[in-house]
Amino acid sequence: MHVDELTARAEIHDVLLRYCRGLDRVDMDLVRGAFHEDAWVQFPASLHVGPVDGFLEFLTGEMPRFVRTMHLLGNSLIEFDGPDVAHVETYLQADHQGSELHHWKGEYVKLWARYLDRFERRDGKWLIARRRLLVDWMFRYPTDRWFDDHPDASVGRRDGSDPSLQKVAGYAGKPMADEAWPVRP
Repeated sequence: MHVDELTARAEIHDVLLRYCRGLDRVDMDLVRGAFHEDAWVQFPASLHVGPVDGFLEFLTGEMPRFVRTMHLLGNSLIEFDGPDVAHVETYLQADHQGSELHHWKGEYVKLWARYLDRFERRDGKWLIARRRLLVDWMFRYPTDRWFDDHPDASVGRRDGSDPSLQKVAGYAGKPMADEAWPVRP
């Protein structure tokens, strides 16, 4: 494997991770940044099939109706088709808790799925040109068997206050000031 291919793989993986972070933090700019301007998104027909801008409109209405979400990526197979095209299959597990505004009404739903992506490098930047979501299965947890009473539960921190949004040592090359870290016992 050549260094250019390793670099491309790292850049593609980073796009996938930023997309998930954007979903979970309801940061639609971060989600939008994963796609080329003319990207096409094929989710199940009940959700969205069409241009990426319509997909962003859908997500802008949908994501705030969840109390919290957590999108976890698993296996990711990247196959190159020349120097500027990559076909990527990425396994996904996503947890959702619907709010009273969502049709799940407080229920917890787990999704097992795969993203089938066509990444293209344009102007030196790898982004998604085509995305398809294949849903493998879903499970709706009974609400009477769920508990969430841990005092440190973050409830997803969807208001921009999530600690993951702060820079930490090694990230961006600058260590945090000692006073920014939690007090240790």
